[in-house]
Amino acid sequence: MIGTGVRWLSLLAGLAVAVQPRVARAQSSEDREVVEILFEGNAAFSAGDLSSAILTEQTHCRTFLFKFPLPLCPLTNWGFAHVREYLDEDELPLDLLRLRLYYRQRGYREAQVDTLMQREDRRVRILFTVDEAEPTRIASLDFEGGEDLLDTARVRRELPVQVGDPLDLLAMGRGERAIAERLRRDGYVHAAVLREYFIPSDTHEAAVILKVEPGPQVRVGEITVQGSGEVGDEVVRELLSFKSGQWFEEDRILDSQRSLYNLEALRWANISTVRRPDTDTVIDLQVQVAPAPKRSLRAGLGVYTDDCVQVQSEFLNRNFLGNARILRLSGRLSNLFARSLEGSFPCSDVSETAVYQELNYLLQVGFEQPVFSRGRNTLRASLFTERETVPDLYVRTGTGGELALSRRLRSRMLLTLAYRPELTSFAEESADIYFCVNFGFCTPEDIGVLSDARWLSPLAALWSYDRTDNPFSATRGYRLAVELERAGAVTLSDYKYFRATLDAAAFGGIGASGVLGLRLRIGGIAPTAGTVFSTSEVDDVVHPKKRFFAGGPESVRGFGLNLLGPTVLVVEAENDCAGLGLEECVSTLAPPAFDERPEGGNVVIEGSLEARFPLGNRWTMVGFVDFGQVWEEFDRREPLVLTPGVGFRFRSPVGPFRVDIGYNPTGSAVKDVVAVLSDGSIEELQTRVDFDPFAYDDPSLITEAFRRMQLQLSIGEAF
Repeated sequence: MIGTGVRWLSLLAGLAVAVQPRVARAQSSEDREVVEILFEGNAAFSAGDLSSAILTEQTHCRTFLFKFPLPLCPLTNWGFAHVREYLDEDELPLDLLRLRLYYRQRGYREAQVDTLMQREDRRVRILFTVDEAEPTRIASLDFEGGEDLLDTARVRRELPVQVGDPLDLLAMGRGERAIAERLRRDGYVHAAVLREYFIPSDTHEAAVILKVEPGPQVRVGEITVQGSGEVGDEVVRELLSFKSGQWFEEDRILDSQRSLYNLEALRWANISTVRRPDTDTVIDLQVQVAPAPKRSLRAGLGVYTDDCVQVQSEFLNRNFLGNARILRLSGRLSNLFARSLEGSFPCSDVSETAVYQELNYLLQVGFEQPVFSRGRNTLRASLFTERETVPDLYVRTGTGGELALSRRLRSRMLLTLAYRPELTSFAEESADIYFCVNFGFCTPEDIGVLSDARWLSPLAALWSYDRTDNPFSATRGYRLAVELERAGAVTLSDYKYFRATLDAAAFGGIGASGVLGLRLRIGGIAPTAGTVFSTSEVDDVVHPKKRFFAGGPESVRGFGLNLLGPTVLVVEAENDCAGLGLEECVSTLAPPAFDERPEGGNVVIEGSLEARFPLGNRWTMVGFVDFGQVWEEFDRREPLVLTPGVGFRFRSPVGPFRVDIGYNPTGSAVKDVVAVLSDGSIEELQTRVDFDPFAYDDPSLITEAFRRMQLQLSIGEAF
């Protein structure tokens, strides 16, 4: 017979649609609180899956914060900590039907469900007993039609159900839609996939046939644009990935709509199809857009462990000089309140040294022509001046500009060529340790030469391909980025080097609603010898902005900012070693007396494995394992370091506010020591120190564990 039980299935489906979630009603004196819901006999589906199929709920904790860090729910029965759920006697029989429908749609056509209730005063416990019975399985799966358009062997492999699986009608439906969508992307707009299945009497085997009806291939007919206003129809047409007369491809429609959405001069865009009554081989397209306000002003506020309090603003003049050109004026102030807080929470990664606590700034004016020469090209130019702090590493000021040309190679694949000349210098007493330890320049005179304003003018090429579903908080897909950078005499740069980085990330589902993400970053830099500063020749000097560092909220989160990899210990000779010889002094100092400074390296590898689980509408819980290492040279490699951790995300209007706690499992390590002398010079000491900041004083297990935890605050996902 064909479609055994279709009438009964339709009746149940109609009932499930008709019975929508009830409106919450006021509690009466006769209501019984549902304190527990259990399932027994379910092997094919978890209790969580079955709970999502019914409307009856049990009393639950109001927020995960009342489980951790405040254990109010497991330890108390206070009303404000719980959401009370009460039994609806009329809803329970319908839940039985919902569960039977749930099983039947997934191939368990003979499954039976019953309930048992245990009543205690005004409390009730509900037990759903399930007899799943034997499922109806797919005995054969065949295709009819579309053989010349589809690789049926590949399509068969990619179907969510295979021969031998239960007859899951929902999964079959997903597979059928995927086949039809594949044909529609190739211009077969009218494609449809129909399903037939035969179940002989007294058997549990189904013969399934998928009938593919592609219909005719369709060409693009007339394209009309509506609502472009001052932006102009021609700009909109240039951004479209299709022309009249081409074969209709749905991917081109989606790509074009994405390009229009990315045009800041527009606030809304939609591309719709208009079928002709006289033919089914040509389809017209209607492009509807709405210009954005010509001018806008935006402002933001953020708190970061390494940048303290930050405020920023941006003024946009859209359609500046016509053709959707953008004039952008932006500014940013950071390190606000850093001096008064002096490294305390929430600015825990800001150095306690005064030069790193001063106000940072960025002022920038930018111009963008989103349609340059052709619709695939975008031209950007900007001028900027800034003061940037990387705590305990350097304070840099820079003034310069950038000229960049981007070309869209295909959907979400971008190639950008950029030239960024910048006259940059370092604040006194900020980059001294970096230049001394890495390049051997330790006197104030030598450091002064290296800190003076010099040109850093790289030419860069960036290729990126983003196939994620959301660029800011991805749940599916992957992205790749490769950047090559060259600076030298040809680019008018005083710093000379070749630099390459690879960034990759992939995302997929885990469980019912979780997300599993994986990220990998690899980079290397090869400095060119013979860089000339003033009258002195210095070999292999790398600007600290271009050297590789790891550790921090966007990196290996078990380490403080930039502290993974080579580091050096710093002592203030006048304060820490008064009256003692330096070599003798450093051998007696405890780890808290040292200031650990990053050196950076020429090679980096780092990555993360992260699992994200939503906790309601706004909160997400995260578990992660980060790994990485920084090396001075590739042939002088230290083992990779792994740091596990947990975190929480709160979805705010400006993006997810992120709190992560990473755990640093590393032991002691022998490190170099430098001393800052009273005259400002730096002396590298012969004595090396066995440095263990966690267990140096034989602490209790709790104290040591607390020291190993690294708190990271930021806005936006880690990757």
